[in-house]
Amino acid sequence: MKKRKNRSGSLVVRLGAVMVILAAAYFAIVLLMAEPDYEPAHSETYPPLPAMMHQDRPVIESIVPWHRINNLDVEEINQRLPDPFEVLVLGEDITANGSDNYVVIHTDADLPDLHPILRDAGYTHVFRDLAVYELVDDTLHPILHIDQEAIRDGYGRRLIDQVPAANGYALVMEPYKNDALYDAPVTLLEIVMLSDRGREASDDIVIYWDPSEAAFKATNTFGAP
Repeated sequence: MKKRKNRSGSLVVRLGAVMVILAAAYFAIVLLMAEPDYEPAHSETYPPLPAMMHQDRPVIESIVPWHRINNLDVEEINQRLPDPFEVLVLGEDITANGSDNYVVIHTDADLPDLHPILRDAGYTHVFRDLAVYELVDDTLHPILHIDQEAIRDGYGRRLIDQVPAANGYALVMEPYKNDALYDAPVTLLEIVMLSDRGREASDDIVIYWDPSEAAFKATNTFGAP
């Protein structure tokens, strides 16, 4: 009887050791597969627009982890964002240069509603401020800024001469393919200043990516011969 007890005890010890080894292997696999901490930072070269800040932090620094770590889609992220903000493009390469882009707008309850004429023309959003970011090596670089006073590229250069957009802008984004210029389809941002009735108060401006300068440009004659 004593020998049987020893054998039984030895079996329990061996089973316990196997369970410990299996548990350790399981937790090791979980740790290896777990996502590392991911906190992309806004570029220090060009500070974010004040309108793109929330609680003293660039709102894009919340959007990107929600997308890349929590796997939230556009609708889910917009439900989390404070009312003035809306994300329109989430981790897409809209410049065909191999980097992910994010497009965020800042709205305003005082802006006019989009007039049906502009809706029929394809415009989808009204905004006060807009920012396009490029994610490179965990750093978020603003490559386009639009506010009431100006449209600027990632180098801070004004793209056009303009009067202040007191009533904001209307926006439509359109895919564009040109094999001679781009390696893949890109996205054009077409905007127009608004009147206080939500009608167009300026010419249409097309903002497009110029791969030769790696910067956005703007024109009201895009596609003209």
